[in-house]
Amino acid sequence: MVECVVDYGWTVEATADRFQVDAKTVRKWRDRFLAEGRAGLADRSSRPRRSPNKTPRKVERKVLSLRRKRRWGADRIAHHVELAPSTVQRILNDAGCGRLDVGDRATAAAAQGPIRRYQRERPGELVHVDVKKLSGIPTGGGWRHHGRGNAPSKKRSSIGYRYIHTALDDRTRLAYSEILDNETGATAAGFWRRAHAWFAHHGITIERALTDNGACYRSRHWANALAETGVTHKRTRPYRPQTNGKVERFHRILLEEWAYIRPWRTDRQRHHAYDGFIHFYNHHRPHGALGWQPPAHILGDNLPIEHT
Repeated sequence: MVECVVDYGWTVEATADRFQVDAKTVRKWRDRFLAEGRAGLADRSSRPRRSPNKTPRKVERKVLSLRRKRRWGADRIAHHVELAPSTVQRILNDAGCGRLDVGDRATAAAAQGPIRRYQRERPGELVHVDVKKLSGIPTGGGWRHHGRGNAPSKKRSSIGYRYIHTALDDRTRLAYSEILDNETGATAAGFWRRAHAWFAHHGITIERALTDNGACYRSRHWANALAETGVTHKRTRPYRPQTNGKVERFHRILLEEWAYIRPWRTDRQRHHAYDGFIHFYNHHRPHGALGWQPPAHILGDNLPIEHT
């Protein structure tokens, strides 16, 4: 990660995207390396040398006892033991009993039960739509092709980004996706018209489209495209990306199984492999939520071979 920034001129943001971490994490390790060299890259303990304000063990035990016996919330326990609610919540979280809504009152301590996931009843009832930004590839590839220290010196900022627009059906997990040059309202609207036609070609009538609150999905171009196709627009709650989690998970699959699975030489090479991966995802890749069947199985394997 440090080599990408220091030796090969990647921007902090592009490096963070490549390694799926926050930008401040990249800056932290870069600054440690610049200050201390390779020794600065060793892990350090986060434990402070001394903690004069640490909650006494006796008080922590009392907090946990009240939780188990009384099923009180953090605020009420905090009032009873004269601690800050945030301190009580930390104690509960550290002990693995930070939530009261797992299981019923009688069995919460015994078992948490299976994770519950929602799924629409019919194809097209809800389609998740989102955009994933991906760094471009310099012509000739990077250090993975040329060897460390031998890669062409090119600033990552001059390469730019590519934008993966995706529409994913909630019931079947069937995905239509394109790599485009931007995420403007006009581009998103054009993508939606093509995605709508693609799903219709496969017998899926889209009723609702779920997006986040990005600028392209608040534009008149997007509103007009939905009106033309007769689709109702739904938006996720602010700061709740998990509402659109199915397409977010699909984009994570793309990063792990396509974008970073091998060192591509050029954007063209990576793009050429994209259609093949989308076909593999729709027709052959097992999906846990579908009983380890591919999305095409839900539609009776009647999808054509081509992606577009």
